[in-house]
Amino acid sequence: MVVLIVLVALALVALFVVSTINRKQEKEHIRRMKQRKLKIQVDAIIDVVNCLEQTIPNHLIVKYINDETVGLLQQIMELETGSRSHIESSIRHALLRSEDLATAKAYARATYQKDSDAQIAQTQVQLNEAVKILRHICAIGKINDAELEAFTHELSWAYLMVSVASFIAQGYKFSALEDRFSAQGYYQKAQSLLMESMHQDPRRVRMIKELSEVIEGSRKALSRDLLPERPLAD
Repeated sequence: MVVLIVLVALALVALFVVSTINRKQEKEHIRRMKQRKLKIQVDAIIDVVNCLEQTIPNHLIVKYINDETVGLLQQIMELETGSRSHIESSIRHALLRSEDLATAKAYARATYQKDSDAQIAQTQVQLNEAVKILRHICAIGKINDAELEAFTHELSWAYLMVSVASFIAQGYKFSALEDRFSAQGYYQKAQSLLMESMHQDPRRVRMIKELSEVIEGSRKALSRDLLPERPLAD
């Protein structure tokens, strides 16, 4: 009888130990999954920030979006049970990047012009992601509705201009090569996009008019305030 009791007790202890180990492993699995999910979010936001730095002139939009990585990295660090030095380094880097964006240090070569259809498409995807992030930032009170509207307006203009400016740049390139037929084709593509758009930015109407003049040959390029980027042919 005593032996049976001992065996039962040992079995219960073994079950308890196994259950404890399983709970610990499950808890660790959940922690790692949370960290992985947060890391994916950080990487996605960094991709958006990298794209916006190279595309739009308004550094404040990029700063607000980059700031989101700091909060996510802090959540990752709170979940970390091992060394946190690499996460702390990432947080410092994100904070420094936001400081640079706050002083516009990162904007020497921001341009709407892209070199290929793939780059245009990828940039437009990231611009749409930026709008989603800004809506989240507004929802949690970090920007107000007026700021969200202004930023969204600017990003939607950038979405249009990525295609338009890239076509115009190609037109400049072929004009420099004295291939008027190809150049006009690109100018007309850019003009068609502008005419099909419902964007309320007053620059749109001016660009349509000036592109007509470029196509007709009465002017060589658009006004610098409309398309400040250097032509790709330079």
